[in-house]
Amino acid sequence: MQFSKYFHLENTVQTKPYQHIATLLCFFCLGFSTAAWAPLIPFAQQRLHLNHADFGGLLLCGGLGSMIAMPATGLIIQKLGCKAVIAMLLSVLLVVLPILTLAPSAQMMAIALFVFGSAAGGLGVAINLQAVIVEKNLSRNMMSSFHGMASLGGLLGVMFVTLLLALGCQPVLSAMVISGLMIALCCFAVPQSLNRTETGDQSVDSNVKNKKWTLPKPLILVFGVMCFIGFLSEGSAMDWSGIYLIDQFNIDHAYAGLAYTCFAIAMTIGRFAGQSIQRYLGEKNTIVYGALLAMTGLMTVVFSPIWIGALVGYLMMGLGCSNIVPLIFSQVGRQNVMPQATALSYVSTIAYSGVLVGPAMIGFCGEYFGLTKVFIAIAAMILLIPLLNAWIAKKASC
Repeated sequence: MQFSKYFHLENTVQTKPYQHIATLLCFFCLGFSTAAWAPLIPFAQQRLHLNHADFGGLLLCGGLGSMIAMPATGLIIQKLGCKAVIAMLLSVLLVVLPILTLAPSAQMMAIALFVFGSAAGGLGVAINLQAVIVEKNLSRNMMSSFHGMASLGGLLGVMFVTLLLALGCQPVLSAMVISGLMIALCCFAVPQSLNRTETGDQSVDSNVKNKKWTLPKPLILVFGVMCFIGFLSEGSAMDWSGIYLIDQFNIDHAYAGLAYTCFAIAMTIGRFAGQSIQRYLGEKNTIVYGALLAMTGLMTVVFSPIWIGALVGYLMMGLGCSNIVPLIFSQVGRQNVMPQATALSYVSTIAYSGVLVGPAMIGFCGEYFGLTKVFIAIAAMILLIPLLNAWIAKKASC
């Protein structure tokens, strides 16, 4: 198969020692810091005396910040390089996290959430670009393990903050502990990140180096749609799996979190095993079989007569979804129709809207049609991933 039309595979300069470790740590920090906020949310709602609807609208400020920051980050990276952007955004995250536990008014919380979301969204673009470059320089398929570190960071972030709160720590102290740990990780991760020259030389292919900021090409939009579906599936598990178990199986609220726990554990394991899976199946088949497994898992959730069966379905779904988005990001890094930084910022914006906007869409549709029908619709959307991937492969071989 020839990839000359849409993908470039040329060699690049050798990655410096520890840059791949630094990239792993950057992904870990992103997952760790953003997930650490989740257990602190109820305390913020209680402090501000807001109902669910008002506080839900407030949380959208974080999503709005991410959606605005991601397209701009690619352009900034081309000017400053990954290292400067990563250093700035990690600093913002570790400073703003404690502020989220102290904001005295809804207005201040809205500003803090907007800044926090902007930093998280921009950091996602920056570290994915760095991951693409490091992966290319090492000639190894490492994107799944990079995203696996974000998943691991998320799991540990939630567990660690929950433990601190259970031990009686105040929310602000818990947030400051998280920020302190991030400072220690940043002391190694930031100095080893790609500087402006390394980023600029490798993030822009010679065929597109002189192109200015443009609207996304059709190929980039297809990548974005595929990632959107992947993140929408993840968002459905994260925000609605517990509610689904309670509604359908009437289980105790204390056990509702097991659904997403199963999904998250399976996704983390699948991503760390991603390199081995890809070597065995190949990139195309890993995406195809992953999508089929995710679809089968979600249908198992829908049609299972017992809640244990639904947990098995979420295990299958997490494993199936685990490598889809990382491999698509790798493909975005190899395309040559747009500069990598610009392409990744567009794909990230479309993709992360699946997590930021998707759960709200699920709730709205679920109110009118029921979660069961919505989950079936998401399963049908997952089937679009192998079809779109086949279209990309066909175009690339022409």
